[in-house]
Parts: sequence; structure tokens; C-alpha cells
Amino acid sequence: MKAYLVFVLLGLSAGFGAMPLLAQSTACDSLLLATTAGQTMPDDTATLEPLFKQASQCGEYSLENGLRLYRHIYAIARRLQADTWLARLEVAIGRTHANLGAPDSAMAYFTLAQQRFEKQGDMAGLANVYTKIRWVHSYLGNNEKAAEFAFKALALYEKLNDEVGTAQANNYIADILYAQEKWEASVQYAEKAYQTQRKLNLREDLACSAQAMGDTWLQLRDYPKELAYQDEALAIRRQLGSDIDLGLSLNSRGNVLKYLKRYPEALKSYQEALQLAIKTDFTPLRTSCTSNIGHIYNLLGEYKKALPYHLQIRQAIQELFQLDKAEENYRLLAEAYAGIGRFDSAYFFLQLNKQTGDSLLNEENTIRMSELQTQYETAQKEARIVTQAQQLDRERSRFWAVLVGLAGALLAGGLLWRLTRQLQRRNEEKEFLIKEIHHRVKNNLQVLSSLLHLQSRQITDETALDAVREGQNRVDAMGLIHQKLYMGDNIAAVDMADYTRHLGDMLLESFGLAEGRVQLRYAIQPLRLDVDTAVPLGLIINELLTNALKYAFPEGRAGQVDIALWQDETGKLRLEVSDNGVGKAAAPVLKGSTAFGTNLIQMLSKKLKGSIQVAEGSGGYATRMAFENIKYIL
Repeated sequence: MKAYLVFVLLGLSAGFGAMPLLAQSTACDSLLLATTAGQTMPDDTATLEPLFKQASQCGEYSLENGLRLYRHIYAIARRLQADTWLARLEVAIGRTHANLGAPDSAMAYFTLAQQRFEKQGDMAGLANVYTKIRWVHSYLGNNEKAAEFAFKALALYEKLNDEVGTAQANNYIADILYAQEKWEASVQYAEKAYQTQRKLNLREDLACSAQAMGDTWLQLRDYPKELAYQDEALAIRRQLGSDIDLGLSLNSRGNVLKYLKRYPEALKSYQEALQLAIKTDFTPLRTSCTSNIGHIYNLLGEYKKALPYHLQIRQAIQELFQLDKAEENYRLLAEAYAGIGRFDSAYFFLQLNKQTGDSLLNEENTIRMSELQTQYETAQKEARIVTQAQQLDRERSRFWAVLVGLAGALLAGGLLWRLTRQLQRRNEEKEFLIKEIHHRVKNNLQVLSSLLHLQSRQITDETALDAVREGQNRVDAMGLIHQKLYMGDNIAAVDMADYTRHLGDMLLESFGLAEGRVQLRYAIQPLRLDVDTAVPLGLIINELLTNALKYAFPEGRAGQVDIALWQDETGKLRLEVSDNGVGKAAAPVLKGSTAFGTNLIQMLSKKLKGSIQVAEGSGGYATRMAFENIKYIL
């Protein structure tokens, strides 16, 4: 039996005392309310530390809320040009993205932090971010790169005589060796970490090491040792009160109980862990617990209860491209379908299991596949025998005609069913490939954006710097389109409401306005557009929002920008971007400013057969556009 395990970043709550959940929720909600209401926030670096602590505590019960607060504090640090805080916040934001199951976003922030630490000569910070980059590579299944960064971190920690960091690095190396199924080597590195943390009384890290030791002894089939280590980790985490860490221990303890065939106890542990994962929005743990609960129901023979859990995992695998988990999921689906007598579906998923695996099915699966195939063929033969017996009882020719008609219908139905299944499999394969293409395009655009960001750090001329940053925003606007395509449920359509909100947040952060001085209001009709429409439209919205944020609110002026997008009764798509700023006449004149943005809007508007109207005055500025060449996706 294969147990689903989950390894996460350390330090979610390190350095903060336990706080009652209700008190955390109240404090976090108050801080979130202050940020969204646009209240004036602190303007000096001395106040960043308590804000950071509050964001960390919010993340203990809601990763999404913690992320929102981290991003708000990050905007303040950028405005204050506090490089040391920027690096620290980039690590925290990346770590939260990682725990939300978003490795691309996590890697982007970790890379920014790495560059800052290298520039500052901060070896301790660099070692820490190496361990985080190691996690992303492990999550993506690139164990070679993960090991490279883990050993880099270990070398730096040993050079700094940092026993705590050295112990953590040893733990991460043990995780990588575990993933490579090198159990004996894994337990040696985990033992080093465990002994150091016990000596230093690092209870939170000790719990992580105890869990890792238990997981490895599970693979070495020493169940008493496994259970002892898991119980130790669970006891420590119940005292510390961290929901995420407690969920991890319960999941691991469930694994050993499953191997000991104490299925009801294992199910109870998995279910408690799943509730904690849902409560904290912790995607990796939620996926692991869901799969393990389905497995337990398989082992208990309760296949109807198991099936929904396996189907949830299949959907997650397709959405997140976690192909390393697909082989096991297909096997469990095949068992569940076989258990309820649906041998055709069972045979189908065993075929997928065979295609997905890196090698031929092992002997056990081969025997199981033969059994299922035999059961399926036997059921079909029995059905044919019954039909033949009925045919023998009919002597009249009209009965033969009816039977011939029925046989033809059955044959046509069987052929149609087979053709449908083949088309479905081909469509699934094509969908995977198209999503992968969008994913790679988005990654390439992210690389280009990062290169522009790096280039901007070397530019001192304000005009040139402004042009490079605007170019970076345009690249990010296109990259966001492809991100929405490969992460959405329809690979041919872009949800414009969701896209526009994410684009607005991105531009506010780019201009350092995420703290709430300028508010964005949206009135967007639910619309899905094809990519050939969404890309130019997204660039137009990007240019109009950029102009508003850049010119409408000079000298710290507060205000709001309204974005409206809807389809009128004639079928035209209408866009309106308006602000209550100083208006065009009072807007600042930037040295070296060009009309490139305006020309770009006009060129893209022609592609969509659009018309432009401008309304301006002392109370603001508005641009209204109507487009005819639009392809809607239902």
C-alpha cells in the first residue's frame, strides 16, 4: 500500500506565542477592515514588525487572509524602500503561496528575495531562501535541483555555525532522499536533525523531525518506531496549537495506522486532519487527506463512499498537473469501480494506470487487471447466453427480425460507446497539452518580466525607467491571460471579470498603491472571451488603468477608478474606465513622456473594430470604447 505524504515549509508560526483562534480572528478581521477601508497606515519601518506578526498570526487560521496582509505590508515597505524588509516579506509571501499550492508564484517571490540577500551579503537570509526554493523543486518533482539547493543551504548554515539552520537543512535533505526512496540514507539525515533539535529544545522543529523519522520508519516497516515518533510529534503539536502542523501529524499518524490495518482509527485521524486543512485553506494537506480517506474506504470495502474522494483527487491532478499522483489515483479508482460492479470503468482506469506509470505494472496489478478483465468478459458472455436462450424460445420470423434489430442496435450502441470513450481520452490528452502550452507561455513571459525588472534596477534615467516598467506591466498583463487559461476550467475562454480584478491588483502593487489610497471599483458583466479577443482587450485595459493611476492622482491625492465592461443589446462589447482625479488639464506633465500608450490603444482598438470617446473635465477623466469584432465563449 502506498501512503500519501506531504512535506511543507517550516516556520509558519515560528516566533509567535499561541493565541486563541477567536482572538486571532478578531484581530485579523480588524486589520483587514482597516486596509480595505483605505485608512492611513504607518509610514515608518518601526511599525512593520508588529504588522508582520499580526499577518503571520492571521495566516495561522487563514492562509488567504495572511497573504492579503503580507501584500499590504509589502506595498508599504516598497514605498519606504526598506530593502531588508522587502526581502523578509518576499520570503513570507512566497511561503504562503507555496502552502496554497501555487509553486510558480512562490518561486517568483523566492527568486526576488534571493537576489536581495545576495546584494546585501546576508548569508543567513540566503541560506533560508535556498531551503524555500528547495521546496518548490521538490513539489514539482525535480529532486535533483531540490537536493542542489538543500546542500547549498547546509553548507552556508555550517559556515555560520548555525545549529538550528543546520538541523533544518538536514531535515530537508532527508525529505529529498525519502522522495527518492533511499530510506536508510533519509533516516540518517533525519536523525541528525532530531538529535540537534532535542538538545536545543526546539519543540516545533523537533515535531517536524519526529514526523519525518516516523514516515521513514514506516517505509522501513518498523511500525513500533514509526508510531512512537508520530505520537511524539502529535503530542508536541497539540500543545503548540498550530492547526496546519497538527493536521500534518494526524495525516502521518493515519498512514502508520493504515499499515497496521487499524482502519477505523486511521480514518478518524485522516478526517480530523482534513477538517484542519479545509479550515486553514492548506491545499497540499487537503489533497493528501482526501486521497487517504478514499484509500481507507477501499480497504474497508466501502467503495461507494470511496469513489467521491478518488474523483476529487482526479480533478485536482488535472487542474494542477500533478502527474506523479495520477498512477496511484487511477489504481484506486479502478478498485472502487470494480467493488461496485462497474468493470468497464475499472478496466478503463487500469489502462490509464498502465499508460501513466514509468514502468510496466507490477505483478500484483497485472493479476488484478487480468481478474477484472476476466470478470468483465464473463459478465458480457453471461449476457449473451441469456439473449441466446431467449432467442431459442422464439420461433416466429417476426421475433427473429426484432432480435436482429436489437442486435444491430446493441452493436451500434457498443461502437458508439467505444468511439465516445476514445474521443473523450483524446480530448483529455489534447486539453492537457494545450494547458501545458499556456503554462509554458506564461512562464516564458514571467522570465521576460523578471529580465525587465532586473534591467530596471540598473537604470537611473526616470524616463527610461518609466518606459521599462510600463513594458513589464504589459508583459505581465499578457502573462495573466495565459495563467487564467491553464488554471481555468475552460482552456478556450478567459473569465474577464476575474482577469480584470487580478490585473487591477497587479497594477496597484506595481505603482505602490496597494495600501488603499486609490480604490478600484468594478462593474463587470460575467463574460467569457476567446484568447484572440482577451489579449488585445487586456492590453487596452492595462493602458487605460496605467494612465489613470499615473496621472490622475498626483501629490498623494486619494481617489477612485471605475472599470465597467458589458455587452449591450446590439451585441457590442463596451468598456469604460473613468476616474475622479484632477483631469487632463491639471495632470502632471512627465519629462520625456511619449504617446506610445495612446497609439497602442488605437492600434489594438482597430483590431477589435472599436470606437473611442473621451470625456474630460476638472472632476476627472473617462474613456469609453465600443468593440464589434468580439468572440464570446458560452
